Amino acid sequence: MRRSDSRGEGLFFESVLVLVGDELLSGRTRDANLHPFSGILSDMGIPVVEARVVRDVPREISRALRDLHADNRVVIVTGGMGPTDDDLTVKAIADAFELSLYRSPEALDMVKMKQHQYGLGLPLSALKQADIPEGSVPVLNPVGIAPGIVLPVGKGVVVCMPGVPRESSALLEPCLKTAGVLPGIVKQVRFLRTWGLKENDLFDTLKETARRNGVVPAFLPSPGRVDVKVTGPGAREFCLEAGAMLGSRIYSTLRDETLEEVLGRKLMSVNRCVATAESCTGGGVGSCITSIPGASLWYSGGVVTYSDALKTSLLGVSEETLTVHGAVSEKTVLEMARGVRRLTGAECAIAVSGIAGPEGGTDEKPVGTVWTAVLCGDEERAHFWRLGGSRASIREGACARALGTLLELL
Repeated sequence: MRRSDSRGEGLFFESVLVLVGDELLSGRTRDANLHPFSGILSDMGIPVVEARVVRDVPREISRALRDLHADNRVVIVTGGMGPTDDDLTVKAIADAFELSLYRSPEALDMVKMKQHQYGLGLPLSALKQADIPEGSVPVLNPVGIAPGIVLPVGKGVVVCMPGVPRESSALLEPCLKTAGVLPGIVKQVRFLRTWGLKENDLFDTLKETARRNGVVPAFLPSPGRVDVKVTGPGAREFCLEAGAMLGSRIYSTLRDETLEEVLGRKLMSVNRCVATAESCTGGGVGSCITSIPGASLWYSGGVVTYSDALKTSLLGVSEETLTVHGAVSEKTVLEMARGVRRLTGAECAIAVSGIAGPEGGTDEKPVGTVWTAVLCGDEERAHFWRLGGSRASIREGACARALGTLLELL
């Protein structure tokens, strides 16, 4: 069922999503398909260029389909495919392209098999799920009853699936394969996951490399970290050059691998444990670490010393250091790191102190001032950071920078 045009055989360049359901617009239900589908389709080389949410009203569904259908485009519709009278999507698809519904023998076999598999009998209402537009192809639902529907229209294609995320996720790839979209043009997609760099600085650093390799990188920032997603034939060469330029600020090239996972694996490889001493992050660094299964193999534990008194009594930070330099200073975080290492016996240590706001800043040390320290063996490093954003983003950014600095030291 692959389409062809003057640019080649089986080329689909983009996709759009139509999300059907009154409950999505009333606020009763949060859509759970747009985000995962956008990522999956982008990785397949058919990025989502538009998404539209419509009510369970046939004329509105039909109008959306007519508006969005185009050559070399996949229109993906989710929702409104059940057995009840208010499941109107399939009829609306047929109406949009002036087609009739018919009871597909193949779809009927699928529905009967699934009804029997789930021990639901075969009520007349269930048979409605075998009615599909003429010219379309049913696709077996691996985890539900209603089949997916693939309808070629001109040089484009419409794919319809139930709105339940578990079912739509299971049907997406089989439907795209049936539509001839896979294999199509599956572009190279590569990731560079970085820490401690600002998005605009990263853009400036990489723009000439991107231009030279003919790629347009997407920058996906979060506090303390920026992911660079690169798609296209030049992605490999771009990433090699970028890797040489950014060095240890790249902690992974895998889309779903976290900084904490990489750090834990590195600590295990050198047979060392880390301990944490935190002030402004309030245990956030320890929380990041312990989110990883098996962290007990490389994390000794940590303390939150929010008050100066506790920094002194528990970690041994000198009163002179606090008086002369303040709690947010290079000397204080270094003494915090040394203290927690003595306390726990860990080979490595992380310490963080800062002003997360929204109050507490001064002209000398405004909100967003953060010091981090890491120790490992005989090596010590302290870093000053000036972070922006909300209290939560400052704290999260400080955690990422502390973890990244230890990884870099290792």
